[in-house]
Amino acid sequence: MKRNNPFTSTVHYCSPAHGGWGVVRVGMLVPESYQLFVCPSACGRHGALGAIEHGNKERLSYLYIDQADIVSGSYEDLIIQGVEALLEALEEQPKVIFIFVSCLDDLLGTDHVAILDVLNNKYPIKFQVGHMNPITNGSKTPPPVTLQRKMYELVEGNGGKENTLNLLGNFVALEENNELFDVLKQLGIKEVKHISEQKTFKDFEQMGESKYNLVLRPEAKVAAEDMKRQHQVDYRFLPVSYEMETVAAQYKEIIDFIDKDAAIDLTAIQEEAQVQIKKAREVIGDFPIIIGHSAVCRPYNLAKALISYGFNVQKVYAEEVVAFEKESFEWLKVNAPGVEIISATNHNRISRVEEEQDCIAIGYNAAYIDKAKHVVDLIQDEYMFGYSGIMKLMEKMTKCYLEPMALKEMIEKYGLVV
Repeated sequence: MKRNNPFTSTVHYCSPAHGGWGVVRVGMLVPESYQLFVCPSACGRHGALGAIEHGNKERLSYLYIDQADIVSGSYEDLIIQGVEALLEALEEQPKVIFIFVSCLDDLLGTDHVAILDVLNNKYPIKFQVGHMNPITNGSKTPPPVTLQRKMYELVEGNGGKENTLNLLGNFVALEENNELFDVLKQLGIKEVKHISEQKTFKDFEQMGESKYNLVLRPEAKVAAEDMKRQHQVDYRFLPVSYEMETVAAQYKEIIDFIDKDAAIDLTAIQEEAQVQIKKAREVIGDFPIIIGHSAVCRPYNLAKALISYGFNVQKVYAEEVVAFEKESFEWLKVNAPGVEIISATNHNRISRVEEEQDCIAIGYNAAYIDKAKHVVDLIQDEYMFGYSGIMKLMEKMTKCYLEPMALKEMIEKYGLVV
């Protein structure tokens, strides 16, 4: 396997295909919330433009600070004053305000507890501090993890509501025809909750009353651990996979988790998925495929799955090998030594290829770097899980092969911002 030193730390490169679900957009999933960013002006550009692109600009404000504010020692007072000015200006009071601070705050040692005490004692709404600090990327608690942790700290309840389950980690609700809902129904689950479908902050708070959590992406695992400890909501971590064997194992785990005595037959949907894989393989043939981690949380597992189905995977743009990806990574080393493993954020990526390449890219970042002619429209496993996710991926791969769309148009349509 050609690895091109993918795990060497370097200056971080961000392509125009970078973005999608940043701190601002993810935090906006909490209904009736507002965000105040406290940071130098340059730090606000990406989030502000993203909020405009995705229709959230009316729920976001910035308190810009400069060097004088920092050295004067008035930084904490400025945050409190900024919140007070914001609440006076807002026509409709939010139920919760997220105060986001930048990397600079990590160096100042701000007493956030004291700030929250002042604000909570003065106003009848909730306040939460979040961090937009990319300097923690590569640590156990990077911004996507700490943000979801802060979001779900706001829920209430004791996890005692029978037959209720939350889906955590994925930012877009699964499609209604996903077989997971039928499986859960057969297991006695009467209500499945996802943050994007909660209309009010009160609805969101009540997610803490559910008995079960299924974590579909790794960003929410720490939040689920907190909810288990604080609200007695038990969970299982089932990161989205497009490999038939992994999906089968995940459904077995779900059944054992909720009702180990249940007998659920998934043969029909399994056979349907196999048919769709075969159809896509017949259309695409040996056409080259590259995979980027912006599309899926398990790029190595996806490469393993596609190779096992007979597809011609040539490259994987990814970063570190996390625990739930180690088995797939080791499989690739033994069974697909010709597949290149490349860091999408290495500084050398700025020197991308000049001419369009005849290949299918699963992931906007991989598509941009290799200038792929065919791009699968998928970001961070949106809508995907289980056998339905596999079939949806086959559909997307076939469509982009037969009806290619310009990457620039796709980026603009989705609202990505660099």
